[in-house]
Amino acid sequence: MRRVAFVVLMATCGLLLVQAPASAKCLVLPFDTAVRQAQVVWWGTVTGTDYKPPTTTMSSASVSGWTLKVRLQDVLKGPGSVGETRLAMPARCTATPFFSQKAAERYVGQTLLFIGHFYLDVLVPAADVLTPQGLSPQQQFQRALNDLGLQRTPSPSPLAPLAAGGFPLWAIIVLAALVVVVAVGSFVVARRRRTSRPVG
Repeated sequence: MRRVAFVVLMATCGLLLVQAPASAKCLVLPFDTAVRQAQVVWWGTVTGTDYKPPTTTMSSASVSGWTLKVRLQDVLKGPGSVGETRLAMPARCTATPFFSQKAAERYVGQTLLFIGHFYLDVLVPAADVLTPQGLSPQQQFQRALNDLGLQRTPSPSPLAPLAAGGFPLWAIIVLAALVVVVAVGSFVVARRRRTSRPVG
């Protein structure tokens, strides 16, 4: 009788383990593998968020929920051009399949490397966790360039990073010209005041 009870107990435990939700597990992938297997590799700045309503498809790759608006600063692999804004799903290691607006808004203003594939015109991450961890976004960008055998020459203009971040180049030039005019004007006015003071 004890033997039968033990077998029933073990069988019950086995069934419970089999039915445990797999969504709580994180998809872990080595960084180099993710970059080489990815359909898309972008270097971009998150400028905002966008809501994608649930799709009618039953696919597990659904992109419903909050996505990120990414202004592309460099395209290492796949479609897209510099300056274009595309949608991307952030990597998430969570038991819930949806990404909240609050969580998405935390990414706004950050420049990140996006690695994954397209699904319904949205980049879906290759993995929730890339190993090794602890790399800064800039280190990830440089490592992805190395993995893909790409080289990027330093920008000849110090204003180029600002332009890539979302400011039109003409606006930056006008702003720089205004700063110069104000500085020169202040210098001229100060000099005239000194020379116009009565002597003695």
